[in-house]
Amino acid sequence: MKKIFFILLIVMLSVPALAQTNFRDVTYKEAIVIARAEKKQVFIDFYTSWCGPCKMMMKNIFPLKEVGNYLNAKFVCIKIDAEKGEGPELAKRYKVKAYPTFVVIDPEEKVLMIKEGGDFDGKEFIGSIDRRIDPNKTPERMQQRYENGERTADLISAYAGLKMEEVYKNRQPDMTKKEEAFKMVQDYFDGLKDKERLAEENLFIYTTYTESPADAIAQYMIANRDKFAPAIKSNISDRIEKLYKMDVLNYLTARIPFNQQQYDIVKKGVMDLGLNKDGYYTTAFRFIESYGKGDMDAFMTLCEKEYDQLNDDYKSSLMYSFANVFANADETVKKRAAKFIRHSFLDMDATMIIFVAQQLMQLEGKGH
Repeated sequence: MKKIFFILLIVMLSVPALAQTNFRDVTYKEAIVIARAEKKQVFIDFYTSWCGPCKMMMKNIFPLKEVGNYLNAKFVCIKIDAEKGEGPELAKRYKVKAYPTFVVIDPEEKVLMIKEGGDFDGKEFIGSIDRRIDPNKTPERMQQRYENGERTADLISAYAGLKMEEVYKNRQPDMTKKEEAFKMVQDYFDGLKDKERLAEENLFIYTTYTESPADAIAQYMIANRDKFAPAIKSNISDRIEKLYKMDVLNYLTARIPFNQQQYDIVKKGVMDLGLNKDGYYTTAFRFIESYGKGDMDAFMTLCEKEYDQLNDDYKSSLMYSFANVFANADETVKKRAAKFIRHSFLDMDATMIIFVAQQLMQLEGKGH
C-alpha cells in the first residue's frame, strides 16, 4: 500500500509543465518507477556544468512549445549531471562520451536510442529523436516506403530530415545529401494541390527547406501567407521574417556579392511586408548601399560614425565578418578597419574578442 502511495505521489508531483519540456526532479530509479506507472519511456539528458551546447539546449530548445509537447507526451524526462551524484556511474553504463548526450530507455532499462549533440532547431531535434525510436522510420524502412511510392508529409519530413542530418555527420560536410533532401521536398511540393500546400502537416516544407525569399517555395509562401491554416500562420510569418533577415545579413556581411537589382527586390519585400518595425533594418540598408557603391573609404567612414546604430544582431555579425568585408580594400582602409576593431574591444565580451581577434589578424596580414 505504501509503495502504491509513493508511486502516485511521485506521479502527482511530476505533472508536466505546459508548453515546455518538464524535466522532473527525481532520481534515475524514481524515473523508471514513474515511467512504468505512466506507460512511458525515459528520456535522459546527460550534461555537464561546463558544456556550452548543453546550456544552449536548455535555453533555446527545451522551452519550445512543440518540443515540450512532444517530449512530455512520450517520456519521463530527467537531466543527469555526468560528473555528480549518480551521474558518473550512469554515464559509464550508457557509454556517454560527449555532451550533451540524449538516451531513451524503456521501463525495463533497454536502450532505445542514443543521440550525441544538440540541435539549433526544435523541429529538427524532435525529428532526430523520432527517427531513432520509431521502427517505421529507420533509414532502410523509409527508403523502402519512399521507393514503394509513399508520399505522405510524415514520410517526406522524416526521410528528408534524415538526409539533412547526414550532411554534417562527418567533419567534411556532404552537400550531396542536402541536395537530395531539397530535391525530395521540391518534388513532393510540386505534387501537392494548393489546399495541401497550405495544410498544417506541411509546415516543415517552409520552415526547413527555404533559404531565401527568392526561392520558389518561399515565393509561394510569401504570396499565400494569409491563406495558411490558422494554427501555423504565426510560424509562416516568423519564417518569412527570418528569411528576409538572413538575406539582409548576407548583404551586410558580404557573404553574397552585391547585386543592385536583387538587393532592391529584397529591400522592397522588407518594406512592403512591414518588416522594418522600429527601423530595425534602416541602418543596415544604409551600410549595404554604401558598400554596394564600392567606395571602401567611404564605407569605413560610415562604420566609424554609425556602427553603434546597427541593431545588436547585425553589429556582432558585421564585426565577425570585417576581414571578409574589407578583403578587397586598399591597405590604408584595412589599417583603419583594424584600428576600428582595436577600439571596439572594450565593448566586447571574452568570447566575441576571441573571434574578432581573428578578423584583426587577417586584416593585418597575420591570419594566413
